[in-house]
Amino acid sequence: MANIFDVAKRAGVSIKTVSRVMNDQSAVRAATRERVLKAMKELDYNPSHAARELRSGRSRSIGMLFGDPSSGFQSRFHHAALQACDEVGYFLAAGLFDERADDWDKQLSAFLARTRVKNMILVPPLCGSTVLHDQLIERGVSFALISPTQPVEGAPSISMDDFQAAKEITTHLLDLGHRRIGHISGDAEHIATKRRREGYDAALAAVPDADRDEALVQPGGFSFDEALGVAEAMLSGPDRPTAIFASNDEMAAAVYFVANRLDLKVPEDLSVVGFDDIALARTIWPPLTTVAQPYEAMTREAVRKLTGAGSKSEVDDLTLGYELKIRQSTAAAPKR
Repeated sequence: MANIFDVAKRAGVSIKTVSRVMNDQSAVRAATRERVLKAMKELDYNPSHAARELRSGRSRSIGMLFGDPSSGFQSRFHHAALQACDEVGYFLAAGLFDERADDWDKQLSAFLARTRVKNMILVPPLCGSTVLHDQLIERGVSFALISPTQPVEGAPSISMDDFQAAKEITTHLLDLGHRRIGHISGDAEHIATKRRREGYDAALAAVPDADRDEALVQPGGFSFDEALGVAEAMLSGPDRPTAIFASNDEMAAAVYFVANRLDLKVPEDLSVVGFDDIALARTIWPPLTTVAQPYEAMTREAVRKLTGAGSKSEVDDLTLGYELKIRQSTAAAPKR
């Protein structure tokens, strides 16, 4: 693969001259520019636009920070952001970030210095960090929030209706005859946890004979490992639920794990539903009934807001729709 040195040698000019041509600087004679462009074409040399922008101080990049890019939830947003940036001719600059570490401010400074991004998309859980918001504002970095815990003045936010989605998926279980439905909730500090619990409660309240035992609701922190212990406690007792609504798909997978260990069949003995529709939901057996978040639409709107592609009259706070994916993990409540 050709590089800038090959182009300079073919054109008979210095590397500096090639760089000037790539950056469209005027201090290059027309004949020299023509030779360089011809050499680039002959060698099929495609210069890195991102590198040129970093050197020039201009940036057509959008930044994203991930605490755990291996999680299905964050990886869905990562992929959606790559697509959305590509659609408008921007690059995605992604970095690892641990807000709980003592040096998180240095992590942020290093990321911004390397990438020189002036726009960022913040997804859960970082979208809820007021300290991070303040630091970005102080550094002159604009940002859009996806599913934020609370609004930030001047920052567009894009969310989905967690309350209605949780109510609908719980109602699905009630319609199948389940009356004792467990709920494994997420991170207590995030608004999605609260909204999904409220949706669950609202669905139960609409059915007089539904069991509203508080012991059926336990925190799982959006974590597979944490949900294992919760599922074990829920399913080991004599009065176990006939269905469990986990507040994300990874916790639903933990319920599968425990159910299998206890010789409970999904969905014959236990119906399970999740939330998010990450890849795991379609690859475990049986495929998981869950709520599909509009990852692509939310991220596309965030990019549109940051790049000025949207109309000036558009509102800064958008709530987008979702889709209930009914698969084979739910069935009629077993008779006892």
